Amino acid sequence: MKKYELVKTDFIKIGSDTLYRIKANKSFGFIKKNELGGYIKHEKNLSQENDSWVFGDAKVFGDAKVSRNAIVSGNAIVCGNAIVSENAIVYGIVSGNAEVFGDAKVYGNAIVDGNAKVYGNAKVFGDAIVYGNAIVDGNAKVYGNAKVYGNAKVFGDAKVFGDAKVYGNAIVDGNAKVYGNARISFNELTDDIFKNMRNYILCSLNILPNPKTNTYILYKKVIKERKGRYAACRDKTFKYYDDKEKVVKNPDMNKRTSCSSGIHVSVPDYWKEGETLIAVEVHEKDIITCQEGKLRCKKVKVLGEVLSF
Repeated sequence: MKKYELVKTDFIKIGSDTLYRIKANKSFGFIKKNELGGYIKHEKNLSQENDSWVFGDAKVFGDAKVSRNAIVSGNAIVCGNAIVSENAIVYGIVSGNAEVFGDAKVYGNAIVDGNAKVYGNAKVFGDAIVYGNAIVDGNAKVYGNAKVYGNAKVFGDAKVFGDAKVYGNAIVDGNAKVYGNARISFNELTDDIFKNMRNYILCSLNILPNPKTNTYILYKKVIKERKGRYAACRDKTFKYYDDKEKVVKNPDMNKRTSCSSGIHVSVPDYWKEGETLIAVEVHEKDIITCQEGKLRCKKVKVLGEVLSF
């Protein structure tokens, strides 16, 4: 008997993906028969073996996999080709080709992305971000607003916190502490946001593009005129249609202005005006700038109204 099934009547939409709530078919580990869990796209996302589980409003989709005795809970998101396995616990975001395993924990608003690996008894939490080819291992802790990226390695009993950045080929080991505004690197990387837009968007909005298509799923509030047709809040002649691209003619290409001409998109909680939330797909090449918590773009594709988030 399979340990769980998909509840086809209980689902949510994230962009073009449909995720279904899971229900336990039998008791195992801490889970009781008929207990409801979080949301997954298909059975490939969660192993039918051992005691792994997705709780609450957590979401696992794409080609991501949760297995062994791993737990994904809270408002966690595991997507892309990410792997969460063994006894790992995730409450944050794990995406890209990232792996979290062993007894590692990722929680709070923390993000693990790219080819990063977090394992052993390591903990990544708070608003920390670990990405690139970075490794966090042993009893290491990365937290606060700290960032570990590039080919950096943090292990042993090391701690990286505050606004610290560890990157390049840097190694932080033993009982070392890196904190405050410290920067550690062995191959200096530019901080020019316009040369590293992906990293800047990651740090600003905690979002990442689909690694296969280089597109982001973002949102904006609009006025719904009828099913599939919407008007911009501040210019009702500017229309959006489901499954159609919207292109701005002659947008302001100045990367240092955030409120100029273009299509403004962001995360769902950013928007204060407008009655209807729609999801849009944005290719990296169509992003003009990222400032003040939003992207300004020259073109987006409308995916449709978000019925549940």
